[in-house]
Amino acid sequence: MVKNAKKGTNFSKAGLLWKSIERQAEVQLGLVRLNKDVTLRILNNKPNEFLEANRFDFTKNMKEFMKTVVTMDSEKLEYFIFRVYDCYLRELNFINERNSQFSIDILFQVIETLTVEKESIQSVEGYFSSSNQESISRADMENILNHMKAYNFMSIQFKKINNLKRCVELSDQIILKAATLNPMVSILSLDNMYSLILAQNILSSKYGIRNLLSGWMEEYGFTEEQAIRILPLFPSDSSLNEFRSVYTKAIQALGQKVDPINKDMDLFMMRSICNYFTSWLNRVANQLPAVA
Repeated sequence: MVKNAKKGTNFSKAGLLWKSIERQAEVQLGLVRLNKDVTLRILNNKPNEFLEANRFDFTKNMKEFMKTVVTMDSEKLEYFIFRVYDCYLRELNFINERNSQFSIDILFQVIETLTVEKESIQSVEGYFSSSNQESISRADMENILNHMKAYNFMSIQFKKINNLKRCVELSDQIILKAATLNPMVSILSLDNMYSLILAQNILSSKYGIRNLLSGWMEEYGFTEEQAIRILPLFPSDSSLNEFRSVYTKAIQALGQKVDPINKDMDLFMMRSICNYFTSWLNRVANQLPAVA
Protein backbone atom coordinates (compact mmCIF):
# COMPACT_ATOMS: atom_id res chain seq x y z
CA MET A 1 0.00 0.00 0.00
CA VAL A 2 1.30 3.44 -0.90
CA LYS A 3 1.97 5.67 2.11
CA ASN A 4 0.34 9.05 2.37
CA ALA A 5 2.41 11.92 1.02
CA LYS A 6 3.53 14.42 3.62
CA LYS A 7 1.63 17.64 3.91
CA GLY A 8 3.28 20.83 2.78
CA THR A 9 4.21 19.67 -0.70
CA ASN A 10 2.95 21.67 -3.67
CA PHE A 11 1.94 18.40 -5.37
CA SER A 12 -1.10 16.31 -4.54
CA LYS A 13 -0.95 12.55 -4.98
CA ALA A 14 -3.18 12.82 -8.03
CA GLY A 15 -0.88 15.50 -9.42
CA LEU A 16 2.18 13.32 -8.87
CA LEU A 17 0.52 10.38 -10.57
CA TRP A 18 -0.48 12.57 -13.51
CA LYS A 19 3.11 13.76 -13.84
CA SER A 20 4.25 10.13 -13.73
CA ILE A 21 1.93 9.38 -16.65
CA GLU A 22 2.67 12.53 -18.63
CA ARG A 23 6.45 12.01 -18.62
CA GLN A 24 6.27 8.63 -20.38
CA ALA A 25 7.44 8.46 -24.00
CA GLU A 26 4.16 6.83 -25.07
CA VAL A 27 2.27 9.94 -24.01
CA GLN A 28 4.73 12.21 -25.80
CA LEU A 29 4.35 10.11 -28.97
CA GLY A 30 0.55 10.15 -28.80
CA LEU A 31 0.16 6.41 -28.18
CA VAL A 32 -1.63 7.26 -24.94
CA ARG A 33 -4.05 10.18 -25.07
CA LEU A 34 -5.49 11.43 -21.80
CA ASN A 35 -7.28 14.62 -20.86
CA LYS A 36 -5.51 16.08 -17.84
CA ASP A 37 -8.55 17.52 -16.07
CA VAL A 38 -10.68 14.41 -16.58
CA THR A 39 -7.84 12.13 -15.47
CA LEU A 40 -7.15 14.15 -12.33
CA ARG A 41 -10.84 14.12 -11.45
CA ILE A 42 -11.00 10.32 -11.77
CA LEU A 43 -7.81 9.83 -9.76
CA ASN A 44 -9.07 12.07 -6.97
CA ASN A 45 -12.51 10.45 -6.94
CA LYS A 46 -11.11 6.91 -6.79
CA PRO A 47 -8.04 7.09 -4.54
CA ASN A 48 -8.27 3.46 -3.40
CA GLU A 49 -8.18 2.24 -6.99
CA PHE A 50 -5.18 4.33 -8.02
CA LEU A 51 -3.49 6.61 -5.48
CA GLU A 52 -3.44 4.11 -2.60
CA ALA A 53 -3.39 0.86 -4.57
CA ASN A 54 -0.67 -1.78 -4.55
CA ARG A 55 1.02 -2.69 -7.82
CA PHE A 56 -1.37 -5.50 -8.75
CA ASP A 57 -4.56 -3.51 -8.15
CA PHE A 58 -3.08 -0.39 -9.70
CA THR A 59 -2.20 -2.27 -12.88
CA LYS A 60 -5.62 -3.91 -13.13
CA ASN A 61 -7.52 -0.66 -12.55
CA MET A 62 -5.31 1.42 -14.82
CA LYS A 63 -5.63 -1.10 -17.68
CA GLU A 64 -9.40 -0.87 -17.41
CA PHE A 65 -9.26 2.92 -17.32
CA MET A 66 -6.90 3.20 -20.30
CA LYS A 67 -8.28 0.56 -22.62
CA THR A 68 -10.26 3.13 -24.62
CA VAL A 69 -7.47 5.72 -24.94
CA VAL A 70 -4.45 3.69 -26.04
CA THR A 71 -3.25 2.28 -29.35
CA MET A 72 -1.02 -0.53 -28.07
CA ASP A 73 -1.46 -4.20 -27.28
CA SER A 74 -2.14 -5.50 -23.77
CA GLU A 75 1.46 -6.50 -23.05
CA LYS A 76 2.87 -3.10 -24.00
CA LEU A 77 0.14 -1.35 -22.05
CA GLU A 78 0.97 -3.38 -18.96
CA TYR A 79 4.66 -2.50 -19.30
CA PHE A 80 3.69 1.17 -19.65
CA ILE A 81 1.58 0.98 -16.47
CA PHE A 82 4.41 -0.75 -14.58
CA ARG A 83 6.71 2.16 -15.41
CA VAL A 84 4.07 4.70 -14.41
CA TYR A 85 3.67 2.98 -11.05
CA ASP A 86 7.44 2.91 -10.47
CA CYS A 87 7.67 6.62 -11.26
CA TYR A 88 4.78 7.36 -8.92
CA LEU A 89 6.48 5.46 -6.10
CA ARG A 90 9.69 7.42 -6.67
CA GLU A 91 7.77 10.67 -6.30
CA LEU A 92 6.30 9.56 -2.98
CA ASN A 93 9.65 8.23 -1.78
CA PHE A 94 11.25 11.57 -2.63
CA ILE A 95 8.83 13.22 -0.21
CA ASN A 96 8.94 10.58 2.52
CA GLU A 97 12.70 10.01 2.39
CA ARG A 98 13.97 13.43 1.39
CA ASN A 99 16.93 13.24 3.77
CA SER A 100 18.30 10.26 1.84
CA GLN A 101 18.28 12.11 -1.47
CA PHE A 102 21.45 13.52 -2.99
CA SER A 103 21.14 17.29 -2.90
CA ILE A 104 22.23 19.74 -5.54
CA ASP A 105 24.96 20.81 -3.12
CA ILE A 106 26.57 17.40 -3.58
CA LEU A 107 26.34 17.71 -7.34
CA PHE A 108 28.29 20.94 -7.12
CA GLN A 109 30.78 19.88 -4.49
CA VAL A 110 31.50 16.30 -5.51
CA ILE A 111 30.82 15.87 -9.20
CA GLU A 112 31.61 19.25 -10.69
CA THR A 113 34.89 19.48 -8.81
CA LEU A 114 36.21 16.26 -10.32
CA THR A 115 36.31 17.15 -13.98
CA VAL A 116 35.73 19.65 -16.73
CA GLU A 117 32.08 19.71 -17.74
CA LYS A 118 32.26 18.08 -21.15
CA GLU A 119 33.95 14.98 -19.69
CA SER A 120 32.12 14.93 -16.38
CA ILE A 121 30.09 11.75 -16.87
CA GLN A 122 33.07 9.59 -17.85
CA SER A 123 35.32 11.10 -15.20
CA VAL A 124 32.85 10.58 -12.38
CA GLU A 125 32.34 6.96 -13.44
CA GLY A 126 36.10 6.48 -13.45
CA TYR A 127 36.42 8.15 -10.06
CA PHE A 128 33.95 5.81 -8.40
CA SER A 129 35.30 2.73 -10.21
CA SER A 130 38.92 3.34 -9.26
CA SER A 131 38.42 4.54 -5.69
CA ASN A 132 37.43 2.53 -2.66
CA GLN A 133 34.30 4.45 -1.68
CA GLU A 134 32.88 2.44 1.21
CA SER A 135 30.15 4.99 1.91
CA ILE A 136 28.99 5.30 -1.71
CA SER A 137 27.34 2.33 -3.39
CA ARG A 138 26.93 1.65 -7.08
CA ALA A 139 23.28 2.68 -6.76
CA ASP A 140 24.36 5.96 -5.14
CA MET A 141 26.75 6.60 -8.02
CA GLU A 142 24.06 5.95 -10.61
CA ASN A 143 21.69 8.22 -8.71
CA ILE A 144 24.25 11.04 -8.79
CA LEU A 145 24.91 10.52 -12.50
CA ASN A 146 21.21 10.49 -13.36
CA HIS A 147 20.64 13.73 -11.47
CA MET A 148 23.69 15.35 -13.00
CA LYS A 149 22.56 14.47 -16.53
CA ALA A 150 19.14 15.97 -15.86
CA TYR A 151 20.63 19.10 -14.28
CA ASN A 152 23.02 19.61 -17.17
CA PHE A 153 20.22 19.10 -19.69
CA MET A 154 18.09 21.82 -18.10
CA SER A 155 21.07 24.15 -17.82
CA ILE A 156 21.65 23.73 -21.55
CA GLN A 157 17.99 24.56 -22.25
CA PHE A 158 18.37 27.85 -20.37
CA LYS A 159 21.44 28.69 -22.46
CA LYS A 160 19.71 27.79 -25.72
CA ILE A 161 16.63 29.86 -24.97
CA ASN A 162 18.80 32.72 -23.67
CA ASN A 163 15.81 34.66 -22.34
CA LEU A 164 14.88 34.39 -18.67
CA LYS A 165 11.25 35.40 -19.16
CA ARG A 166 10.87 32.83 -21.93
CA CYS A 167 12.47 30.15 -19.75
CA VAL A 168 9.83 30.82 -17.10
CA GLU A 169 7.06 30.61 -19.70
CA LEU A 170 8.46 27.29 -20.94
CA SER A 171 9.13 25.87 -17.48
CA ASP A 172 6.62 23.01 -17.82
CA GLN A 173 8.03 21.99 -21.20
CA ILE A 174 11.63 22.13 -19.96
CA ILE A 175 10.87 19.98 -16.92
CA LEU A 176 8.70 17.54 -18.88
CA LYS A 177 11.41 17.05 -21.52
CA ALA A 178 14.00 16.45 -18.81
CA ALA A 179 11.63 13.99 -17.13
CA THR A 180 11.09 12.05 -20.35
CA LEU A 181 14.83 11.81 -21.01
CA ASN A 182 15.70 10.98 -17.39
CA PRO A 183 13.07 8.51 -16.13
CA MET A 184 14.94 7.67 -12.92
CA VAL A 185 14.83 11.25 -11.63
CA SER A 186 11.65 12.33 -9.86
CA ILE A 187 9.56 15.26 -11.04
CA LEU A 188 9.93 16.81 -7.60
CA SER A 189 13.70 16.65 -7.93
CA LEU A 190 13.55 18.13 -11.43
CA ASP A 191 11.35 20.92 -10.13
CA ASN A 192 13.99 21.68 -7.48
CA MET A 193 16.72 21.64 -10.12
CA TYR A 194 14.77 24.00 -12.35
CA SER A 195 14.28 26.42 -9.45
CA LEU A 196 18.00 26.36 -8.66
CA ILE A 197 18.95 27.03 -12.29
CA LEU A 198 16.39 29.82 -12.45
CA ALA A 199 17.73 31.26 -9.19
CA GLN A 200 21.27 31.19 -10.57
CA ASN A 201 20.18 33.03 -13.71
CA ILE A 202 18.29 35.62 -11.66
CA LEU A 203 21.33 36.22 -9.45
CA SER A 204 23.62 36.28 -12.47
CA SER A 205 21.62 39.14 -13.96
CA LYS A 206 22.51 41.29 -10.94
CA TYR A 207 25.72 39.89 -9.47
CA GLY A 208 29.02 38.34 -10.53
CA ILE A 209 31.82 36.24 -9.07
CA ARG A 210 33.20 39.44 -7.52
CA ASN A 211 30.05 39.83 -5.42
CA LEU A 212 30.09 36.15 -4.50
CA LEU A 213 33.64 36.34 -3.16
CA SER A 214 32.92 39.54 -1.27
CA GLY A 215 29.89 37.98 0.41
CA TRP A 216 31.85 34.80 1.14
CA MET A 217 34.65 36.66 2.92
CA GLU A 218 32.15 38.60 4.99
CA GLU A 219 30.17 35.46 5.85
CA TYR A 220 33.23 33.44 6.92
CA GLY A 221 35.24 36.34 8.33
CA PHE A 222 38.18 36.01 5.92
CA THR A 223 40.38 38.97 5.03
CA GLU A 224 41.96 39.41 1.60
CA GLU A 225 45.33 38.59 3.15
CA GLN A 226 43.99 35.27 4.42
CA ALA A 227 42.38 34.44 1.08
CA ILE A 228 45.28 35.65 -1.06
CA ARG A 229 46.07 32.17 -2.41
CA ILE A 230 42.44 31.52 -3.37
CA LEU A 231 41.14 34.77 -4.84
CA PRO A 232 43.36 34.76 -7.98
CA LEU A 233 41.81 31.41 -8.97
CA PHE A 234 38.43 33.11 -9.47
CA PRO A 235 38.39 35.74 -12.26
CA SER A 236 36.51 38.62 -10.66
CA ASP A 237 34.82 39.61 -13.93
CA SER A 238 33.23 36.16 -14.40
CA SER A 239 29.47 35.66 -14.39
CA LEU A 240 27.75 33.61 -11.71
CA ASN A 241 26.51 31.39 -14.54
CA GLU A 242 30.14 30.42 -15.06
CA PHE A 243 30.63 29.35 -11.46
CA ARG A 244 30.71 25.60 -12.11
CA SER A 245 33.42 25.80 -14.75
CA VAL A 246 35.37 28.47 -12.83
CA TYR A 247 35.19 26.43 -9.64
CA THR A 248 36.27 23.25 -11.44
CA LYS A 249 39.30 24.99 -12.95
CA ALA A 250 40.14 26.52 -9.57
CA ILE A 251 40.08 23.09 -7.92
CA GLN A 252 42.29 21.69 -10.67
CA ALA A 253 44.74 24.59 -10.38
CA LEU A 254 44.88 24.16 -6.62
CA GLY A 255 45.62 20.47 -7.05
CA GLN A 256 48.65 21.28 -9.18
CA LYS A 257 50.21 23.41 -6.46
CA VAL A 258 52.75 21.80 -4.15
CA ASP A 259 52.02 23.44 -0.82
CA PRO A 260 51.50 20.81 1.91
CA ILE A 261 51.48 23.43 4.67
CA ASN A 262 48.48 25.35 3.32
CA LYS A 263 46.74 22.52 1.43
CA ASP A 264 44.07 21.72 4.03
CA MET A 265 43.23 25.36 4.65
CA ASP A 266 43.06 26.09 0.93
CA LEU A 267 40.69 23.17 0.39
CA PHE A 268 38.54 24.35 3.27
CA MET A 269 38.31 27.80 1.71
CA MET A 270 37.42 26.36 -1.68
CA ARG A 271 34.67 24.21 -0.23
CA SER A 272 33.35 27.08 1.84
CA ILE A 273 33.06 29.18 -1.35
CA CYS A 274 31.01 26.39 -2.92
CA ASN A 275 28.88 26.11 0.23
CA TYR A 276 28.25 29.85 0.19
CA PHE A 277 27.30 29.75 -3.49
CA THR A 278 24.88 26.82 -3.14
CA SER A 279 23.30 28.29 0.00
CA TRP A 280 22.78 31.54 -1.93
CA LEU A 281 21.06 29.63 -4.72
CA ASN A 282 18.93 27.70 -2.26
CA ARG A 283 17.78 30.85 -0.47
CA VAL A 284 16.59 32.39 -3.74
CA ALA A 285 15.17 29.12 -5.11
CA ASN A 286 13.13 28.55 -1.96
CA GLN A 287 11.34 31.84 -2.61
CA LEU A 288 10.25 30.70 -6.08
CA PRO A 289 6.96 28.83 -6.61
CA ALA A 290 7.02 25.19 -7.67
CA VAL A 291 6.59 25.00 -11.42
CA ALA A 292 6.22 21.33 -12.38
